[in-house]
Amino acid sequence: MENKIETIEYKGYEIETFYDQDAMSPNEWDNEDVFIVHDHRQFDVRREGFNPNNLFENMQENKKLYDGYWIFPLYAYIHSGVSLSLGRNAYPFNDRWDVSFSGFVLVKRQKNWSWKEDQAYKIAESKVDLWNLYLSEQVYGYTSEVGGCWGFYGDEGEKQMIEEAKNEIDYEIKKKQTNHFNKLKVLIRNKVPYENRPILELV
Repeated sequence: MENKIETIEYKGYEIETFYDQDAMSPNEWDNEDVFIVHDHRQFDVRREGFNPNNLFENMQENKKLYDGYWIFPLYAYIHSGVSLSLGRNAYPFNDRWDVSFSGFVLVKRQKNWSWKEDQAYKIAESKVDLWNLYLSEQVYGYTSEVGGCWGFYGDEGEKQMIEEAKNEIDYEIKKKQTNHFNKLKVLIRNKVPYENRPILELV
């Protein structure tokens, strides 16, 4: 497959890792606590009841909350792809031509999570980081002889993915060992000759 990254050998099994070319957009997760909206012909993200124009007017009135949500301006650098930022102090978001301010990150104000603005801002940053991983196609998946899973985001997600794949193989090996020894106990109790007993095969 064209999106294959590598093959990892582990305890006689093969783990094949891939770029997840069918990864779901974070907007498809139906998260009502934190999400983005953006209105641009090259990057359009909608959420019912949250029109970017209304949010912009709200911000112009120096209001930081909208319908129970903290709102933070979202900038998009659109040039051979899309990259997002909450600020525009650093390159390329200080570019006057390729940067669009047409969106917002919304974080629902909740006690013990996002009650204060600085708490909500950190949550918004995490959401933007996640979107940037998705937009730059840094989403991964794997298959092996015993299973597979997709939708791991970024370097940390890739590490977690490989660990999960190895744990899956370890579990399969342990299950085979347990089944083998249980069968062996029955054969021993029934005094089946040694040469007629099955050999343990883990792969």
